[in-house]
Amino acid sequence: VSWKNHRTHVLVVKGGFLELKNMESVYFHPARGIKMAIHVDDPLVSSPNMVQTTWVHDFMDLEFDTNGRNILTVGKQIDYLSMEITLLYTFDIILTNTAKIDFFLEEAGKSDVRTTTMPPMTKASLKQAMLKDTLLDEAGSILRMRHNGRFNWLVQTCFPTLATSVSVAQGLPNIEGTLDLADHMYSWIKTHRLDGLISRSGNEEGFRFCCDADWAGLHSVTGEIKSRTGTLSTLKAMPVDWYSSLQKTIVSTWTDESVDIIATSTANSELVAAGAAQSRALHLSYIADELGIPVERPIRIYIDASAAKGFLENTGCGGRMKHLDIREGWIQQARDRSITEWCDIDGPDNPSDNMTKLNDRVIFDKQYAILQYTPEST
Repeated sequence: VSWKNHRTHVLVVKGGFLELKNMESVYFHPARGIKMAIHVDDPLVSSPNMVQTTWVHDFMDLEFDTNGRNILTVGKQIDYLSMEITLLYTFDIILTNTAKIDFFLEEAGKSDVRTTTMPPMTKASLKQAMLKDTLLDEAGSILRMRHNGRFNWLVQTCFPTLATSVSVAQGLPNIEGTLDLADHMYSWIKTHRLDGLISRSGNEEGFRFCCDADWAGLHSVTGEIKSRTGTLSTLKAMPVDWYSSLQKTIVSTWTDESVDIIATSTANSELVAAGAAQSRALHLSYIADELGIPVERPIRIYIDASAAKGFLENTGCGGRMKHLDIREGWIQQARDRSITEWCDIDGPDNPSDNMTKLNDRVIFDKQYAILQYTPEST
């Protein structure tokens, strides 16, 4: 804490930076347009031009014990939090996890696994895994936990398309079949070790927020009765925030939270997903506003469920959701048209569909091509 306070004091008082209220350890210099994110003592800086780049390096060299200057240029990568940041000759910027994936494969003893053309998980592979229902012993449980930790790291950095599979795997019972699923995921990450995310030069598209839900979609495979929420946010067409999780449904302030509450219809599950998407979109908009990044108001969120959209706009579809307390704050916020505009999107075109379902190869590959960067074949 003392180091963090000292660092902030120097940057704010001496440097003229502002620390973001909505994201700690991120700083913005309003006069110079410099953005800085710091993990412990490792800063990543974005400057609008070389004049400001020189200034911020001079300042950091003067005030802190630095390890020299590492500036992103064509042919010279920057490593940040085990991600490779690369500037292409087209001035596109890519984020990859190649070295980390290679390390994970070696650490897990999976360097020699075969590559695969299949998605990281499908309903069919999950169904097969559920048949191997012998409980893991302590050693197997620890091994499974380590597998999940590695895959989750990749989800949190450069692989949104792995999110649903990892979330499903983490929620499974502690059985031997989960290790088979992990083996296949190692094959998948080896296949995609060079892939990542890309920010394309010249793309001026602003934020785009999408949401989706899968109403008890895995009940026939795992017996899970909860629905799944998926949200995806992009900036300049690059994913910047994604989320895949089972829903925690809220009905009323007076609901007994010790009892699991589930969505009772597709519209209900889509409504819960919309509330989660709005919360994440608002949070991103606050951060962007503090960084001087323009955000359209009201925020547009794309949803492919007409019934839920009707409820959100208070134009219909109340029959299946009369158990919801309209006075709840999250519903009132979702219905406030000065905050959010709910926009239609066709289901097949909704990128957040990847955050809710274990799709087959054809659909998954189509979504992967949209969300992930894949290097051109040589």
